[in-house]
Amino acid sequence: MIGSSPFRRIAVIAALLTVGCGRGQAGKPPAPAEVFAGVVASANKRIEAGDYAGADRILADFALKAKGTTEGTEISFWRAVYMVDPANRTAAMAEGVNALDIYLATPGAKLYRPQAQVLRRMAQTVLTLRLAQATPKIVGRDTVLVTREEEIATLRDQLAKANAELERIKKRLANPSR
Repeated sequence: MIGSSPFRRIAVIAALLTVGCGRGQAGKPPAPAEVFAGVVASANKRIEAGDYAGADRILADFALKAKGTTEGTEISFWRAVYMVDPANRTAAMAEGVNALDIYLATPGAKLYRPQAQVLRRMAQTVLTLRLAQATPKIVGRDTVLVTREEEIATLRDQLAKANAELERIKKRLANPSR
């Protein structure tokens, strides 16, 4: 019979150690890698909702709290990734390229180095293509290259001014006695 045999004692001790270790883990703070993964996951949720500014705030807050750590260094990669996302309307592609350059120049940044190098080359190619598509515009004696985004912004501004002038004319015609 196994009643009070050494086998039973070992089984009981093993069970107690398993339960005891499990309880000890519950009170411990999460490992830095787990926190890092959680922060990146939270930022990704914001990105899925189209909130790039909110995602950047989450990442920036973590970078400040984890300054000097491996995770704090690596979070700058994710900030740069979201800056070069073409769907991000709050950051310019050139800012993202600059952020990738900073990440790649950081001595401790190792985890995403190959991805950052490829992403930087792709973002730089996008910038080059945008510049190639820029239309020349003559301003005085100078020829200035205007990107499509700049041209659209200028046209929107001109349209807003024209609409304001039209409204002013309508009001004046409605009250001819003035």
